[in-house]
Amino acid sequence: MRDSVIKLILAKIDLQPQPALIRLDIGQLKCWSQKYPNVPPTESKLSLQLVAAAWASHDVYGDDMPQIAANLLETGLDSPSLRRLADETNVTCSADVENLVAKMFREFDLPYPMPEKQAKLIVTRQVAREVIAGERDPVRAGNYLETVIWGWSSPTKDLSALFALNDELVWDADHQRFATLITDDLIDTFGRLALLTDTEISMEAEFKDAREER
Repeated sequence: MRDSVIKLILAKIDLQPQPALIRLDIGQLKCWSQKYPNVPPTESKLSLQLVAAAWASHDVYGDDMPQIAANLLETGLDSPSLRRLADETNVTCSADVENLVAKMFREFDLPYPMPEKQAKLIVTRQVAREVIAGERDPVRAGNYLETVIWGWSSPTKDLSALFALNDELVWDADHQRFATLITDDLIDTFGRLALLTDTEISMEAEFKDAREER
């Protein structure tokens, strides 16, 4: 009787679908575009919206901006503040060019300052698209979002799941480095973040701000 019960339990366990495991070595790049054909390509790093988001989320700093401005000029963009910013040679901190950066964004009809949560979500979407395109490895991308962009906070359900999955590191004795054994959920989460629209990002940022004011 006891043996029959055990066999019945084991049979039921075997019938449960097992999660698909993926071995990801840190630094290994793999393109996931075929699996997620609806994910748009990555934006140019010189997209004004992306530059504004990187600035507002502290992903770039004052001493980065003259070179970025020079690169923007090379793409054909032009404005008085953009030219002045490209000519700056003595920048030691973001405060040195804060007013000039603000004028530049406003000259291109971009709201300034961009809300920080909105900016971080825009950067998150770009990083997710880079993962799907095979331009970033998912483990380092997850660490970057968690520690650099969000500072260990988890503002959305998908980001909370992403950070939890990204922590599942194991030591690879053969290669003497960390690797991760994860389910498809990690890449699926990047796929969802990569599909965020500007409207969804604005709504999420407004919702979070309203909740924090209560």
